[in-house]
Amino acid sequence: MKTIWKERWNNLSLKNKILYICVILLLMILFSLCNKKEDIGTETAVKELQQFSQNIRNFYKNRPDYWGLNTQMVIDKQLYPLSMYKDGVLKSHYNTLVLVGNGINADVLMPGAKSFDIVYKYLNKRQCIEFVSYRFSQDFWLGISGVSIINDNKEVLFSWGIDNALPIKNETAKILCKNSNNTIIWHYE
Repeated sequence: MKTIWKERWNNLSLKNKILYICVILLLMILFSLCNKKEDIGTETAVKELQQFSQNIRNFYKNRPDYWGLNTQMVIDKQLYPLSMYKDGVLKSHYNTLVLVGNGINADVLMPGAKSFDIVYKYLNKRQCIEFVSYRFSQDFWLGISGVSIINDNKEVLFSWGIDNALPIKNETAKILCKNSNNTIIWHYE
């Protein structure tokens, strides 16, 4: 079989050989372009989240609790990464709403509060999947007590030592994240 193809190749003119090679290269380039996923900025969104949570923790490090923490206070004290403040609200790199406080509505934290939430609202399916299943460093996970995925009035909490354990696997995120209107809550200690 090899000799037949080798014989055919040897019988081609130089012009036809070049043409075949160009066609093969063109097909390879087209195939790689078609299979390449568009970067939606998850790496940048992750860096924002890490910087944002660190800024909040640094602000409260000499205080006994997170009393008074909410989105407006974060804006007033400018605890957010500069790129997140757009049109008077906090927005992620995905251009979706970000809130800080307690729970999905980011209520103001009361005296004695030892944890806080950073809430990402209105994520599409791909944003949700990439964000929650991102391979964070071990240092990142030290401050996380849990992650919630909320959509269709259903909340699934992932935490340490329970059935839905952290970190979240990509396959699990694909099942839980819906086409639109996903909310992710990062629960911090």
